[in-house]
Amino acid sequence: MKKLVLILLLASCPFWAKPSMSQKTYDELIKAQKLMDKQDYKLAKTILEELLKQKKNDYEKSFILQTLANIHIYNNQYEKVEKAYEEIIKLNAFEEKNIHSIKYSLGKIYLSSMKYNKSLKLSLELLNSKVIKKEDIYENLILAYYYDKNYRKSIEYSKLYFQTKQKIDESWYKILYSSYIELKDYKNGIEVMKTMVKLFNTKEEYWVQLASLYQQTNQLKKSLSTLELAFKNSVLTKKDNILYFINILLQNEVYNKASLLLAKAVKENLIKEDKKIFEILVSSYINSKQIQKAINKLENSEFKEEKYQFLLANLYYNKHQFDKSLEVLNSIKTIKNSKVDGEKNILKALCYYELDNKKDSIKTLEQVVNNPYSKSKAKSILQQLRS
Repeated sequence: MKKLVLILLLASCPFWAKPSMSQKTYDELIKAQKLMDKQDYKLAKTILEELLKQKKNDYEKSFILQTLANIHIYNNQYEKVEKAYEEIIKLNAFEEKNIHSIKYSLGKIYLSSMKYNKSLKLSLELLNSKVIKKEDIYENLILAYYYDKNYRKSIEYSKLYFQTKQKIDESWYKILYSSYIELKDYKNGIEVMKTMVKLFNTKEEYWVQLASLYQQTNQLKKSLSTLELAFKNSVLTKKDNILYFINILLQNEVYNKASLLLAKAVKENLIKEDKKIFEILVSSYINSKQIQKAINKLENSEFKEEKYQFLLANLYYNKHQFDKSLEVLNSIKTIKNSKVDGEKNILKALCYYELDNKKDSIKTLEQVVNNPYSKSKAKSILQQLRS
């Protein structure tokens, strides 16, 4: 988390007007401040630490500690800032408005150092402050409760915070959305994400998250329409998100659009055609009854594995292109009497039969009757051919 630290620099007031600060202390503080202006923090720190060793009243100590804290802030030594602010609050020598400002700053330091309970305690104390804006206190409370995993409380103060602001930064929507998701309150999570999609409509991840939530809550049509709109608006650009859209299309049985989208993405080099993409394309063509496209894809593909060749042979058979089916089947090398060997020879026998070559059909089936995986089917077909 980014460190949210308010550097508190009290205005240079006429110290000599304060009866509780000596001229000597004032002069030393001014000297330290001038050194700080010149970025000579080391010498300024030495002067301030020496002042603290001397006998000083609470008001003087508070100013010394505050000035020293500013040096610690410059050096990113927030543990030391924390201790200085704690001591100032304990001394309680400043006016109430300044104590409130220091409490607010300390609350943010606690938040950045993951001391959430301490941050919450201070922030809750400041809720009735007339000095610190409520919206600033709400920010501390939202973050502290969120990181402390009290998501319900974080949501409670998020709602109050949203009421105080006309324009909400994106990060606060993300925290509210995340809180609902952590609570598995998907209904409200969807409502927040719908707003985020509307406000930040070029953010691809928000469109996908909304679609994913719809899918998770079995609202597949809404998931699909969300992704369709994102794609139409040229928001979907990442490979995984395009594939997710295609997956939703397939789940909704919109096979033709899935195949068109995937083919377009491959052509435009948005997606590289690996074996998985190849299989999705072929499956989409088959399910959308675009058999010739599936055949062309299988014929021209670099993937020539047995299962793809067997699928091609089946597609040729279904298109009554029995010669081509036989040609592919004869090119497939199989282990004798294996499951695939039995399926291949039965399809060959059926092709011979459709080509009026009953002799070769019977001869092929006679070879299959010894196959433990396909003998029943082969015997049944043989019986019909011989009857």
